[in-house]
Amino acid sequence: MATAVSPLAVALPELPPLAGVRLGAAAAGIRYQGRTDLVMIEVAPNSTAAGVFTSNKCPGAPVDWCRTALKGGKARMVVVNAGNANVFTGQAGHDACAATAAAAAKLGDCPPRQVMVASTGVIGEILPHEKLTAALPALHASLSENNWEAAARGIMTTDTFPKASTRTA
Repeated sequence: MATAVSPLAVALPELPPLAGVRLGAAAAGIRYQGRTDLVMIEVAPNSTAAGVFTSNKCPGAPVDWCRTALKGGKARMVVVNAGNANVFTGQAGHDACAATAAAAAKLGDCPPRQVMVASTGVIGEILPHEKLTAALPALHASLSENNWEAAARGIMTTDTFPKASTRTA
């Protein structure tokens, strides 16, 4: 049974490549089989990074990971999973972030602290990071400067259509 698309859905705008950015999406089976649920973004080596975070007093493990990692001011990879928020998961959540960052860092030839991780989805369930890390090598091999729509679809949780915007400055 297909999910109905919102009447507010609009076509994605043309999303041009950005110099030094490659991205892609894959189905890792994090919550549902056959659904795109994993996104990887690779940026040029030594890219400067900054972040804005929740003011929530109980942030998820990915927020804690990124707050610490961004103290170095550099990023090389971003890994986002959908279907599991990795929030309220205690040490298991932190271990999932570390394992994800280590696996992505190996592929991106960078230290784990240059891998930002994010998760969206169900709260309070342990993230099956083994599925996530197993999907990373093929995902990394498929990265392209033109995979914006796939990436937008890969981070959907309860959304019925992907969203994107672009501006030129």
